[in-house]
Amino acid sequence: MTSLSKDEMRQRLAAIADGPWAKGLASARQKLAPVDRLPVAGFVALDELPMSQSNIRRNKFLTEVLRPHFGAKKITSPAQIETRAALDEALTLPQLYELAVQTGYLPQQAVKKPARAILTDLLWSAAARTFVAAYDYVGVPMLAARVGVSGLGIAQPPEPQANAALRFAGFLAHLRAFYADEQIQEWTRFLDDYVQEPQEQNKFWKYLRGKQKTPPTRTPELLAGCQLFVNALASAFHILNDDELGRFGLIHAYWLQKFFGYQMTDSGYVKNLDRWGQSDSWAKTVTTSQYLIPAETDPEIAEVFRRQFREQVQLLERTFDAVRELAASARKR
Repeated sequence: MTSLSKDEMRQRLAAIADGPWAKGLASARQKLAPVDRLPVAGFVALDELPMSQSNIRRNKFLTEVLRPHFGAKKITSPAQIETRAALDEALTLPQLYELAVQTGYLPQQAVKKPARAILTDLLWSAAARTFVAAYDYVGVPMLAARVGVSGLGIAQPPEPQANAALRFAGFLAHLRAFYADEQIQEWTRFLDDYVQEPQEQNKFWKYLRGKQKTPPTRTPELLAGCQLFVNALASAFHILNDDELGRFGLIHAYWLQKFFGYQMTDSGYVKNLDRWGQSDSWAKTVTTSQYLIPAETDPEIAEVFRRQFREQVQLLERTFDAVRELAASARKR
């Protein structure tokens, strides 16, 4: 990577920090930071930090707030949902730090101090570290390994790829637009099991498959959000080289695994057989559905749209394959 001046590094750090995740970081620090400050000099082992009684009580509280939402006890409290959303937004920043180093946008030394501050402020509690593992923030433990923080599992980061810095700058713009699009966010919330009527996911699947005539209430919104989701990701990924797909795809790993019917386990990504079997997924269901395009659409236009959508989904699948390979490689090193 070309040597950067201090001013240029400050500008690049500021560009990364400027996004919808900035508000989430401020909120998450307020809600999740330890009551009593923790020692963070030198190497930091998050799972071995000394805990005051105040921090023990906060960790116990966070265990309830940050539990996986797909467990037996559903999460309905607005306050808990707000805290979880803040942490989710905040964790975009350390993932961007990791991608910035991987792509040569910034040297590792430039992100070390701000990265360690975020990791220790937000992930000092066992509850928050469980949240990171449960929701597939693959880039976070990679960054932790780079900056001398342990306790987030084994994840050796890949060597920087210095010629991808320009791609990173464009990806930042994509990510801001992705998080600002409410239709996309409605679709990702649906992917994440946040539904608005009983059995909504099952009803939506049955309708798309032609097994149910009556569509769920927000079917048009979900289909529109899905199409925008696919288009936004494909637009970001199509300019990348094959060896760049996994690196940039890491930030969207959670949504890609949901879209293609996978889940993260201790051994890596595996097909969610209980839910999807060997070959089904939201990707396949939407792509092959007769309802993907309004019935009144001109047949020739509809065919062009279907082909383009299918090709975009194939690119997303290639990207997810690259993400799986990169994540597996990081575990083996």
